[in-house]
Amino acid sequence: MTKLELSALQYVSQGLTYAEIGQRTGYSQVSVQKAVIRVLRKLNARNRAHAVFLACQAGILNPKHRHGDHAGFIAHQRRGEDPWECRLGCPEGERAYRRERRAARRKADEAWRGAVANLTEAS
Repeated sequence: MTKLELSALQYVSQGLTYAEIGQRTGYSQVSVQKAVIRVLRKLNARNRAHAVFLACQAGILNPKHRHGDHAGFIAHQRRGEDPWECRLGCPEGERAYRRERRAARRKADEAWRGAVANLTEAS
């Protein structure tokens, strides 16, 4: 695997777009896209996520490192932090994110129950 292909695979594992990878590597978006396509062919992968999975299995990428999005990712972004600096899976970020999502689901459920109750009362 070439240096560009390996770099592209690592950045793909972090969820970056072709344009973002191009900016970080100094290559054009088209060159990065072609490199990723070559990686997909070499790994016999169906898509980018499958390529990351196969690369972890083959030992090309560190399988102990969490690649791509994790539950705390959005929480980091909302706090204005760089989510890529979180190397251990960020348990506190994940807990905060899940708490936030549970609260949002409860609120939506309550709103739904209230709407249903209003409809039944109006009938």
